[in-house]
Amino acid sequence: MVMLNRQVDIDRVHSRLLNLGLVLNVLVPVILLSAGVFLKARGVCGSPGTDLGIPFWVLIAVALSEIPVIYIIKRSFLSGSKAFQKSRGHATAEQSLLQWGVIIFSLALAPTIYGLVYYLLGGTLERFVLFVAITLFCFLVFKPKLEEISSFVKRQPNSIENTKEF
Repeated sequence: MVMLNRQVDIDRVHSRLLNLGLVLNVLVPVILLSAGVFLKARGVCGSPGTDLGIPFWVLIAVALSEIPVIYIIKRSFLSGSKAFQKSRGHATAEQSLLQWGVIIFSLALAPTIYGLVYYLLGGTLERFVLFVAITLFCFLVFKPKLEEISSFVKRQPNSIENTKEF
């Protein structure tokens, strides 16, 4: 095995992160929205006459409270916080960025899941679409930017972490 001290392909990592985000925050919500409409059409849901005002506001509050959580996690990771450095171990910068992307995009997907639960309990389609819109908003705001990825990779030590084996 030859160890080449090759820099991380930032464009490739950025593309992979964007594709991951598109799948988790665009494709999955569309699938869940379609599944919810299909299930409700088949009668697998609560009765539409039930009062779901309080559960709706609780779920909206939880969904909106995830926005600052995502922001804090993103800033902590990209700034090189010591908590994230300890948990990475011997992972490469590329692996760390992809793990971070899964966490961020999964948190952004949670409002759609809350909306699905609300919709299947007997909520309205318009309110379910509101939850999906929160997910899409989180994706647009917190998607990785090329500059953030390149600055993160540049801050990584040029040790065995950023080398590739061939």
